[in-house]
Amino acid sequence: MKKVFNVLALGTVALAAGAQQLPNPGFEGSWVDSRPWNTICGTDLTMRDAVADMSPDLLEDPNYGMQPEGWVISNVLGVVAEREEEYGGGWGALGTTAVGSRVAGNGSETAVMLMNNPNPFMATQIVPGYISLGTTWATNTLDWTTFAPTNKDGGTFGGLAFTARPDALAFDYMLGLGEGAEDTDRFTVMAYTWKGTWSQADVPGNNSMSDETVKATMIDRDRNILGIETAQGGEVTHSDDALLISKAIEYITPGAEGWTSYLLPLEYFSEVAPEKLNVIISSNDIFDTENIRMGNSITVDNIRMVYFSRLASLNVGGVEVAKVEDGVYDYTVAGAVPAIDAVEAVLLGGGKTAVADIILEGNVLKVTVNNAVGADFDGESSHTYTFTFSGDEARTYPGYLNIEMLGAVVAENQEATIEIIENGDNTCTFRLPDFSFDMGAGPMLLGDIVVENVTMTDNGDGSTLYEGGVEGLELLGGMIVADVTLKGTIKDNVVDMKIDVLWGETPVNVTFTTDKKMVGIGSIEAGEDAEAVYYNLSGVRMQGDNLPAGLYIRRQGDRSEKVMVR
Repeated sequence: MKKVFNVLALGTVALAAGAQQLPNPGFEGSWVDSRPWNTICGTDLTMRDAVADMSPDLLEDPNYGMQPEGWVISNVLGVVAEREEEYGGGWGALGTTAVGSRVAGNGSETAVMLMNNPNPFMATQIVPGYISLGTTWATNTLDWTTFAPTNKDGGTFGGLAFTARPDALAFDYMLGLGEGAEDTDRFTVMAYTWKGTWSQADVPGNNSMSDETVKATMIDRDRNILGIETAQGGEVTHSDDALLISKAIEYITPGAEGWTSYLLPLEYFSEVAPEKLNVIISSNDIFDTENIRMGNSITVDNIRMVYFSRLASLNVGGVEVAKVEDGVYDYTVAGAVPAIDAVEAVLLGGGKTAVADIILEGNVLKVTVNNAVGADFDGESSHTYTFTFSGDEARTYPGYLNIEMLGAVVAENQEATIEIIENGDNTCTFRLPDFSFDMGAGPMLLGDIVVENVTMTDNGDGSTLYEGGVEGLELLGGMIVADVTLKGTIKDNVVDMKIDVLWGETPVNVTFTTDKKMVGIGSIEAGEDAEAVYYNLSGVRMQGDNLPAGLYIRRQGDRSEKVMVR
């Protein structure tokens, strides 16, 4: 019998916005004059007009001072002043610097190369190359004692009207390294969405040959929206509805050669629809004005917003039964066929715009994830996953746990139950549900120990040997990450298992048996006079006389307990 459900992604919110993409995503569309903003002339002066008098040879390149329509490159005009009438009037500029250019793309005619370039009239002033959906700006003044630029600042303000909830930003890039480049040099990629407005008063917005600058009230400055401290500018205010909806900031470092694809997932902080979006890609650390590597460049192509139509995991009754791997769409799941209303399709991404269709036919569960809002990283808007359940019920074995940790027995003959779910190929899944122990302050529930693909070997004497392991198992809600090694036997329903847990630097020796055992305690220093030793929740020993605030394990003699340092 076929059962069909149509369910929203776990936690999905309704969204009226349709598909929405970035302008000129492959930069194959129109290119227009770059008009760098400043507080002297706004955007009245183009790059080409700024160099027409002093460097007319630059105009022989028809691409000089051009930028892709819909985007802004961080070119600067330098020091802007109004010309005397005898020199033709209008605006003039000294130190105009181009940091963006049109180049061949990744299998296409066009891409944008962003390069950190020196000011032609002041080589100590390196202008960072970046591109944005907002307005780029820069400021500095001249220190006449050193003839070096000072009070440097810049970035972007504003962005693109955008009401969709994308899951990620995707693009192709290729790095170029300047002289003396190091593998720690950083190239910034970032995106963020918001609603409402932020305003900052008295932000200097021009380059000056003195210590005087022209200030303005800047609307939706990047640092204000992201909550990053500003070195220059006055009071920051915001509208009552101002809210950061999502953001992602990462740094690319040298290493990849040639064209490389990049995916930048967005972290969401609200379920409401945004109003605006900004994207910035930079050939340096965009928030570090002091360390700009001359000659470093990043070439960008095929930039787009991504709307996932993929699964993150499959849950049954609130328990994860299959963790989905990227690009893998067929899975075998140990255990009985679930009731369809117990199935939860946990979808990938924070945008929450996808829908999952769940179909159950016999022991095969098909989950098709559709996203009508936009395409995924691979260009598709629909992906189908198949989960075949083995139909085997879990064999349960009630018994007892004994746990030794830090040289002490922390649990002796503690009642517990393990589960063995055979996969039918001489492998099984081992589960120790609700693993817990008492450190002296009451039982501490750590979670389930699950080891998949455990091998089963017939010993020839009626017993079966079980061997397996898992790395990076998360317990206590992710606060504990441990490696687990499992080895043991079952014969005539008598179980004897060793479950060795390596928690950071600390081994936790766990045994499970169906019969109670006497636990021998090795040579330990017992009593109240023993030295107290402290461990953090990663199992690393700490200096007990200078502990930062947090939760720790205190071991003294044969007693261990949790302690909170405030």
